[in-house]
Amino acid sequence: MTAPSVPRLPNQWPTDVTSFVGRRRELRELRRALSSSRLVNLTGVGGVGKTRLALRVAWDLRRAFQDGVRLVELAGLEDEGLVPQAVVTALGIYDQSTRWTPETVADRLGDQQLLLVIDNCEHVLQSCAVMVATLLRDCPNLRVLATSRQALGIAGERVWPLAALAVPEADAEIPAQRLTEFEAVSLFVDRATAVVPEFDLDERTGPVVARICRRLDGIPLAIELAAVSLRILAPDDILRRLDDRFGFLTSGNRASFPRHQTLRALIDWSFDLCSDEERALWARSSVFAEDFDLEGAEIVCAGGELTTAHVLDAVTGLVDKSILIRTEHGGRVRYRLLETIRQYGLDALNRSAQVALVRGRHRDRYSDLVEQFAHGWFGPDQVSWFSRMKTEHANTRTALEHCLAESGDISVAMRIVDSLLDYWRTGGLISEGRRWCDRILERDSAASAPRLRLVITASHLALLQGDLSAADALLEEGRRLSRVLGDETGRLLLKGPEGLAAALRRDFPRAIATYESALDQLREKEELRSLLAVLFGVGMCYSLLGDSTSAAAYYEELLGRSQSQGEKWRRSYALWGLGVEAWRAGELQHAAELIHESLELQRKFNDHHTVGQCVEVLAWIAMSQGENEQAARLFGVSNTFLREGGTPLLAFFDEYHHHCERAVRRALGEQKYGKFFAQGASVRLQNAVGYALGEPVGASTPVAPERETELSRRELEIADLVVQGMSNKQIANTLVLSQRTAEAHVQNILLKLGFTSRAQIAAWATERQSRSH
Repeated sequence: MTAPSVPRLPNQWPTDVTSFVGRRRELRELRRALSSSRLVNLTGVGGVGKTRLALRVAWDLRRAFQDGVRLVELAGLEDEGLVPQAVVTALGIYDQSTRWTPETVADRLGDQQLLLVIDNCEHVLQSCAVMVATLLRDCPNLRVLATSRQALGIAGERVWPLAALAVPEADAEIPAQRLTEFEAVSLFVDRATAVVPEFDLDERTGPVVARICRRLDGIPLAIELAAVSLRILAPDDILRRLDDRFGFLTSGNRASFPRHQTLRALIDWSFDLCSDEERALWARSSVFAEDFDLEGAEIVCAGGELTTAHVLDAVTGLVDKSILIRTEHGGRVRYRLLETIRQYGLDALNRSAQVALVRGRHRDRYSDLVEQFAHGWFGPDQVSWFSRMKTEHANTRTALEHCLAESGDISVAMRIVDSLLDYWRTGGLISEGRRWCDRILERDSAASAPRLRLVITASHLALLQGDLSAADALLEEGRRLSRVLGDETGRLLLKGPEGLAAALRRDFPRAIATYESALDQLREKEELRSLLAVLFGVGMCYSLLGDSTSAAAYYEELLGRSQSQGEKWRRSYALWGLGVEAWRAGELQHAAELIHESLELQRKFNDHHTVGQCVEVLAWIAMSQGENEQAARLFGVSNTFLREGGTPLLAFFDEYHHHCERAVRRALGEQKYGKFFAQGASVRLQNAVGYALGEPVGASTPVAPERETELSRRELEIADLVVQGMSNKQIANTLVLSQRTAEAHVQNILLKLGFTSRAQIAAWATERQSRSH
């Protein structure tokens, strides 16, 4: 079984915001476990470090998997039915035709050699279990590293319980300089010096820190929260507060002291250390999925004791206390809560009288944002809006879930999903868009204008997937609703999908008549979304009937309207259509220029459908110019997009495809054609635009530079000694270190750089030295 390669996107791997401390044994054993088991499930209590360890192991192993590693984050996912879509999104697949199930995902992965990290499975356990079992059954080269608070319970699963960090034994007399040999103490010191640079572990502070780590059972999250409080408390104060808290928690049952209670106690204490404003923000911000920006926090979280003017101060305070983690996406600063911290905040919010109000504000925030997207989509900010909606995708899902949970909000959900039609298309998320349509339409069947608009959107999505039977049923309902409601605009908007349905049945005269019956009113009402789609559709139908003059006229109108709005996505469609007509007229240079311009616009969108169309036409142009080797390569690239899209691209124009391909095969012969076709087929999808435009990229082009974890000054010094061929013992003697310390430094270098041998360190350090010279 073969499938299109999953594009490597190393720059999307989560960046460490703090140093990785300890876990050398676990790293080594997990790598060994993954070498012998295809499914390893890293289990443990919240806060024990499952996600951090899984990400580190996967990053270290990335070079061992030909098709890379991928992270599927499930913490913000509430709908179990979207687990397959979450996997598809993580894989970077932009198939616009498939309704995703475990089987269809497995079919797309095929025999690729890939490591899939699936994080936070416990709240969607059943769907995860089915998903993983299917992938492992059907994808022989796939390995899965999952994190969960419990086992998936499927065949072949190796459950790997993650213990807390090692702590010094009670009453053990250990010199302060040796306490950092215990990972829990080492973590505390690392985080403590980050907030109080002058902090030092000496004979006075050492025993106190050791007792703190014991009290916290070595749970990393608890230790980090305690260490960050050194901004305002001394170690003795921290220990005393822990003693008081734990004495309260264990009263009446001193024989029972579970780890999760320890963590809960520590987070309780951190919560109590916050100001009233910070506590309010912590609880209210837990409604966000994954992350949020300051504007979102001000809109959703302000109220009562937390005024809008004080939100920034509260955000700053929570960042300082390591409750909020600061990140950046596309130049915009965002914030997120670790999942355990988020769950604590949700508990606090659910106990308050504010929960309905805050969830309603979150819903309204993303309903408003989606409405802004719909208004801004056909304008000069189209690309930034597309990027913005990708960043807010998880929060939009959460808002939709809230709408479905509250029956009075169904109309809001309808408007959200309808407004996102073009986002579902350009983002390769048609399957998810259809699922939301299905869920919402099943929930409320009452006749309404929002339902009619959603029915029209659902019919569009069904047609784009070639599901004519579902589309026919939706279109019939749309006609019925427009009559019942007396909604003439809705009846007008139905013309777009009705025309597409006729075109898909190759009844082009009927499609043209349907499209043209709506054009004047669409122009008058300035219904841009439908108007631009209809202009392209009617132009394509005229082209297929051989009427280039009419086709070009409609494409020119589409181009002019798009340019006047500053819009880029539909403009690329118009340029493609004009390029086809120029090729048919024998204007080969002009045709190539138009297609190149269309491709340049598509760099911003990842719209694989249109890119594939453009590459296909460039193959026709190359054939017409006698550049048969290049034509064969471009057919190879186009074929990759055909497979990636899930259904044949350019099915309407298959006559042109077959004619040009036969001509190239005859000119080159089957052997040469196969050779050059294979060269094109091996070009990665993310390089295809550049390749088609003649830029120096191809199958052998390396992926984007991979992140190198920065080495410390001492580790760089040791790497240079490795270049000289020194053993660990010789390094230790040269630098006046213990041999054990030298060995630990070398192991850290291997882990940080993702290497497996000293020879790789030597090669890397040599290259680094030559760059510096």
